[in-house]
Amino acid sequence: MFEPIARGGIVMIPLFLCSIVALIVALERWLHLRNAGADTERLMRKIYSALERSSPEEARGACEATKGPVAKVLAAVLARFHMPKEDLREVAREVALAEQPVLDGNLPVLSTMVTIAPLLGLLGTISGLIKVFHVIAGGAIGDATALSQGIAEALITTFTGLCIAIPFLVIYNSLSGRVDSLMHQIELRVTELLNIQTRTGMES
Repeated sequence: MFEPIARGGIVMIPLFLCSIVALIVALERWLHLRNAGADTERLMRKIYSALERSSPEEARGACEATKGPVAKVLAAVLARFHMPKEDLREVAREVALAEQPVLDGNLPVLSTMVTIAPLLGLLGTISGLIKVFHVIAGGAIGDATALSQGIAEALITTFTGLCIAIPFLVIYNSLSGRVDSLMHQIELRVTELLNIQTRTGMES
């Protein structure tokens, strides 16, 4: 099992580290984004019910009792619900922008690992080919063992780099899509809330 890894040469060490870092970041972001996706439909029903009773404080309390960036932005809007609609949009935009880096978290690190892994594989390929050329230049072209070591290093590192990059690229795109979905949900729910403000006549 470990023989192919050993034959990949020293480049296998940073490749292994890349895979570990990528796995840790992917799991951490998946857990964070899963918890960030609160049931906003249910939350909006609570908000609407509270505002129908002219109680923005109760609506804000429902938001503060709910986890996630959507609830946090809505709570900020409800705290200033007497303000004009355009001012509330600006409040929502500022809070949402502050939430974006929290949602992204270490996703740039995952992106870096996805980029680095195939490059490290290419580095291993070049290293293996250099060894093959050294064997040939030394007149040992008939030395099958020496030649196979260089060729094995070239192929194994490339294969490993791609095996790391491809699945984690899919995971990265999935997590990034989840962040985009949450940001879109914030925009949608803020618009709904401002429409409720107009209907209930709470705008000053």
